[in-house]
Amino acid sequence: MIKIKLLFYFLTSVFFSCSIFPSYVNNKQLNTLNEIDSIEKSDTLPLLKMRRTPCFGQCPYFEVSIFNDGSVEYEGFNFVEKIGFYNSKINIKKVALIEDYIRKVDFFSFDELYDARVSDLPSVIIEVNFKGNNHKVKGRYNMPEKFKMLSKFIDNLVSEIEFWEKSTN
Repeated sequence: MIKIKLLFYFLTSVFFSCSIFPSYVNNKQLNTLNEIDSIEKSDTLPLLKMRRTPCFGQCPYFEVSIFNDGSVEYEGFNFVEKIGFYNSKINIKKVALIEDYIRKVDFFSFDELYDARVSDLPSVIIEVNFKGNNHKVKGRYNMPEKFKMLSKFIDNLVSEIEFWEKSTN
C-alpha cells in the first residue's frame, strides 16, 4: 500500500511540474543566455597563464596570468621577490609578441603532460587560450626545448615589468 501511495505522489508531482506551470524561458532566450555566459567567460580567460610549482628546495613558486588587453595578474607564493597578489599592465605590442611566440613554438602541438616519477622536480604549467583554442601543458621532466623556451620567455617578460601594484585580490 505504501508503495502505491509513493508511486501516486511521484506521478502526480511529475505531471504537475511538467504540464501546469508554463515555461518562461524559451529555447531562443536560453541560447542567448548561454552565448552571453560564454562571452563573459572568454573575456575573463587569460591569453596565457603560467605557474611554477614548488620543489623540496628553494624553487620559485608563483603564478602569472596575462590577458589580451595587456593586464597582468601575479601571485607569488614562495622563493620569489614579490609574495602575494600584484597587478600590472604590458603594452599591446608585448601581447602580440606573446601571441607570435605561441605560434612560433606551436604550443597546441605539445602533449598535455611531460613528467617523471620524481617528486622533487618543480613543474611549469602553461595554459593558453588563443583564438578559441584552449590547451594546458604540465612539464616537469623531458619537456620539448620549445616549451622550455616559452617558459623562459614568459619569465623574462614578467621580470621586465617595472611597476607592480599590490592587490588584495
